[in-house]
Amino acid sequence: LYVGVYDNNVYALDRKEGDFRWKYPTDGGIASRPFVYKELVIFGSEDRIAYAVSRSGRLVWTCPTQGRIRSSPVVEFDHAFFGSDDNHLYAVNAQTGRVIWRFEALGSIRSTPALGEELVFVGSEDGHVYAVDLSSGSQRWRFRANRAVTSSATIFEDVLIVGSSDRTIYGLEAKSGYSIWRVRTGQAVISSPVVVNGTVYIGSVDNHLYAIDAKSGRVQWKFDAGSQIVSTPAVTRDAVYFGTSAGEVVSLSRKDKKLRWKFKTGGPVPSSPQVVDNVVYIGSTDHHVYALPA
Repeated sequence: LYVGVYDNNVYALDRKEGDFRWKYPTDGGIASRPFVYKELVIFGSEDRIAYAVSRSGRLVWTCPTQGRIRSSPVVEFDHAFFGSDDNHLYAVNAQTGRVIWRFEALGSIRSTPALGEELVFVGSEDGHVYAVDLSSGSQRWRFRANRAVTSSATIFEDVLIVGSSDRTIYGLEAKSGYSIWRVRTGQAVISSPVVVNGTVYIGSVDNHLYAIDAKSGRVQWKFDAGSQIVSTPAVTRDAVYFGTSAGEVVSLSRKDKKLRWKFKTGGPVPSSPQVVDNVVYIGSTDHHVYALPA
């Protein structure tokens, strides 16, 4: 299990027992989620540098930027894509860290890029969602929301789904950026959407988790968690899992939309869970990483 921490380190932990294996130090906090690609663990740091370390914790390459990196990398086609607070989206060679292209937005890029067949989509603090050509890094279109887009977009068939701090969840036509549907929430949407079986699951700072039809934008149901949700949900066949600002990890039944269980940690949980082999892995601001039975 690889996890980035605000003590400036990425930790490698034994998944079964939670035992410490190694940590790799940087000069800044790590808000970015590490991406495991082949034998590399790739992540960004607030020290303005993207790193690739081996699975044993040895440095393989670095890619310096001019701003803090809070965007999580995604790797496809042997390229790593990530944003920086220097307003740029980077495409770098995943094996060497060499920059292939950089795309300049009007503000910091803190969301994680979403990859289509020809385009890479990313939200920016400047209030836009950008579609950028995968091979050249040139802009194809941009969509204007009314506030920052920290939420990371996801693609379902030909619909690009993303949240914004303007209190709205958007469904956009991926080819053109044209708005197909929008769902208003009571507060900012920092959480990122997850789509399973045509249903979008996403949290809002208005305390609710929303389940939305990905094609039509119709709200199927929403659950009041009692506190803010900036965590991105994890969805399995039976359940939805997410963290809250009240320090709880929450599990909902997908079948009857009811609460399955809650687990209380010692601090707010902005972290997003990962579910592997019926275990929920999640971090908390109480300085702990938890492994919970799903």
